[in-house]
Amino acid sequence: MKRPTGISVLFWVYLILGILSLLWGMMALGVGGLSSLFGSLFSAEGMMAFGGSSALAGYIGIVTAVVEIVVAFGLLGLHKWAWFLAVLGLGLNVVAGVMGMFSGRLYGFICGSLGLIVPVIVLFYLLKSGTRAAFNMG
Repeated sequence: MKRPTGISVLFWVYLILGILSLLWGMMALGVGGLSSLFGSLFSAEGMMAFGGSSALAGYIGIVTAVVEIVVAFGLLGLHKWAWFLAVLGLGLNVVAGVMGMFSGRLYGFICGSLGLIVPVIVLFYLLKSGTRAAFNMG
C-alpha cells in the first residue's frame, strides 16, 4: 500500500521534534553538569540541586529525542510498532494536557487546552481507518 501523505508529514514533524529535543537535552545536561560542579566546588547547595535536576531533565530530553527519531523512521516505513509508540505517546500527551488544564487556574486551563490541539488532531489521524490500513492494522 502507498504511504499516505499525512504519514510523510508526521515523519518530518517527529524528526524535527527529535532533533530539537536532542539539542535541548544536551543543553540542559551541560548546564546541569556545570551547575552541579560549581555548586559542589563552592558549597552552594541550591546550585547543586538545580544542577542535579537540570541534568536529569537533560537525560530525559535525550531519551525522548531518540524515541521521537526512531518513531519518525518507523512511521516512514509503516511499521506497526511505530504506530503503537506514536499513539501511546500522543495518548500520554493528551492525558498530561487534560491534567494541566486543571492544575493552575485560568492560565493552566488555557495552556492545557491549547496544548491538546495538535496531539488530539494527530491522534485522530492515526486512528482513522485509512491510516490504520496503511499500517496493516485491520
